[in-house]
Amino acid sequence: MEPSLMSGNWFEACYDDFCQRTDFQKTLVDFLHLNGSGSLGFSEAGALLSVGPGNGRLDVAIVRGGFPKLTHYYGVEISTVYSTALQETFAQDCPTLAVEVWNQAVEEFEGPAAMVDVVMFTHVAYYFYDTIGKIIAKSMDWIVPGGVIILTIDSEEPDLQSVIGHKYNIPNSTFRASNIRAILNENNYAWEEFQVPYAMNIKNLDRRFVDFVLNRESSAEDVEACLQFIYKEALPQLISAGKDFISCLQVVFKITKEDKM
Repeated sequence: MEPSLMSGNWFEACYDDFCQRTDFQKTLVDFLHLNGSGSLGFSEAGALLSVGPGNGRLDVAIVRGGFPKLTHYYGVEISTVYSTALQETFAQDCPTLAVEVWNQAVEEFEGPAAMVDVVMFTHVAYYFYDTIGKIIAKSMDWIVPGGVIILTIDSEEPDLQSVIGHKYNIPNSTFRASNIRAILNENNYAWEEFQVPYAMNIKNLDRRFVDFVLNRESSAEDVEACLQFIYKEALPQLISAGKDFISCLQVVFKITKEDKM
């Protein structure tokens, strides 16, 4: 994804720094690999559409161990920089897959009906917080009957990003699993949820972390003020003194397109 005021290598450096501070990707990949043939039910999938896959590195890790029968991978990515990187990543790491990437916003994407077995949103629903209900409805048209949407988002349990989001009024940082549950229930979808814990290293937070959570390039004054808030107010709400890690929780939603035949 390419949030406002962030693009190319600069944002990727901020995101990579954030990923190095957490094990959310590893815990998510391990969970999907372990449960793909069981409760999540996507191990037989031949075609996958990923929404907002960025440079594709996380999707490659998921696909390699979780989709043994996959033949076609599709990506919808708004960033031109990441669309190119996504194609290069899959060409290098999954050369036998047929890959197609659409460089456009998912709100504008009109995919063929019943084109895939699985649509995947891995920690990108925050960017569509005001339209995610419509996007889920559209996604139902892209999957075959019996196919699934796999959507991953942070829990509504307080975490550092959501505490900062409330302080700075950042809507996509306070959009959480409870919002997704409400949308799924309102629309009577068939769904299940699974909780996947992960940890975040909060030692020596710096400008890159602040820029990432504020979703913009910050002034020196903004960085100083945000770090003061984090260490004096936010972290004491979340941890005991002296810890370098905080516990976090991500939620994996499985939304099934019911076969009504």
